[in-house]
Amino acid sequence: MKILTESGVREAQAALGVRFADENLLRRALVHDSFVAEFPGAFPESNERLEFLGDAVLGLAAAEALAERFPERREGGLTQTRAALVDKKTLAAVGARLGLGGWLALGKGESERGGAERESNLAAAFEALVGALFADGGYETAREFVLRAMSAEMDAAGAAPEPPRHPKSLLHEAAMRRGLSPPEYRVLERTGADHAPEFTVEALVGGKRLGVGDGTSKRSAETSAARAALEELAQGGTP
Repeated sequence: MKILTESGVREAQAALGVRFADENLLRRALVHDSFVAEFPGAFPESNERLEFLGDAVLGLAAAEALAERFPERREGGLTQTRAALVDKKTLAAVGARLGLGGWLALGKGESERGGAERESNLAAAFEALVGALFADGGYETAREFVLRAMSAEMDAAGAAPEPPRHPKSLLHEAAMRRGLSPPEYRVLERTGADHAPEFTVEALVGGKRLGVGDGTSKRSAETSAARAALEELAQGGTP
């Protein structure tokens, strides 16, 4: 997939229900770093910096919306609900629903490996899109889009009898039930530029690796690893 053309920009804006004053921000939100690496000079930069910005805007928008929706919910419950809403898996599902994978500019290798459907790429593209909207039109523009794009997830959070539990909390409890020490998380690899790092983390329970996860921060990588460990336990894996 190549950088969005003029017609591609119009198509994307119509489908997403947005309007950019600076259309290059929309283009940049949908440029994966593999494209920039493979075609140097074709576009100034990838979406990594916008992803960083969008991550912060998403966290604020989600926190504000939850505080308004659930005035009776305590801080701990709000924190757990926000963590579930901005979790990479959730954001990837939103990105897929919006069709962001179809507009992503990817390097050939990444494209051939299914990069347009990869959870990490879809989540990053959604965060970058939010960051681009913030840079183009300010917080209210980005917030309105977040609430509209994530309305189903917000409704599900309101319908839940209790806040969703964070994967790391669930894994901790699973270890305790088995009489084991708390899970450990170890960084296996750190790649990427300083402003846009990528971490690979393993989750160990009882000294045994049960899950490995990736993320753009240690925390998100640990969450991904914890989720993988829980899936392993659910399938009969043992520490």
